[in-house]
Amino acid sequence: MDNHRILFRQTLAEEGEFAAAGRHFDVIESRSLIKPGDNIICRYSALPYYHELEKDVVNVGAKLINSYQEHQFVADIRNWYPILSSLTPRTWFSLEEVLDDEYEGPYVLKGFTNSRKHLWLTHMFAWNKDQLRKVYFHLMDDSLIGEQGVCIRKYEKLKDYGKSLNGMPISKEFRLFILDDFVVSKGFYWSSHPEVIKLYNPNANDIPQSFIDEVVSLVGNNIKFYVVDVAQREDGSWIVIELNDAQMSGLSCIDPQQFYETLSALLAPLVKR
Repeated sequence: MDNHRILFRQTLAEEGEFAAAGRHFDVIESRSLIKPGDNIICRYSALPYYHELEKDVVNVGAKLINSYQEHQFVADIRNWYPILSSLTPRTWFSLEEVLDDEYEGPYVLKGFTNSRKHLWLTHMFAWNKDQLRKVYFHLMDDSLIGEQGVCIRKYEKLKDYGKSLNGMPISKEFRLFILDDFVVSKGFYWSSHPEVIKLYNPNANDIPQSFIDEVVSLVGNNIKFYVVDVAQREDGSWIVIELNDAQMSGLSCIDPQQFYETLSALLAPLVKR
């Protein structure tokens, strides 16, 4: 199945990405245009009904680049945390569990899939267990996060480039798109802060290749096309922040032209890897 096509939802894409995709792939905007034998990459179009989409695609005789099961592996931290626990912040999956633990904070809280990072001081960060309770219940009252459930993570001190207006740290963090065992593209995570980019010029090549190789080997065959966000601690070591489905992940500071050109080359049936 070598006919890779992109099912693209333009309304969620950044400027220029749709055009860049069209230079290297046959891009469609309706699932009704999917044909037998297609291998579909859902760019911003897999959610909210991934399982139903997969059924429709399979019924046509086509295939998604990530199955629903593969998507679920990265969409819920409870699935990938056991595999990457040595490379990612310590995480608790219930309020009772963390309150009984000797660790006293600080913490980062998020849904099992999504976060409210733009409400950093009230819906994500807690200095201690008293604040932890308040943030936890704020998230449980949130219609999106409460339905997912809340996980609590140890706050790691990362290499800091300053803070946003809401107090959220802007760290030395990068986004890597992975296809099988290959890095498609990598770039600085915080595209919303051009002033940081101008001042510090963060370089994704600072990420040790040995660290990337370890992450990729641990993720293994659990998913074909995914994103890993990594960051550097204050002490210089590297950690995984989270995994996501590459189909639904923004490009951050990655150049769209380079991304789609490389992705097309890696997916080409005769590519020599």
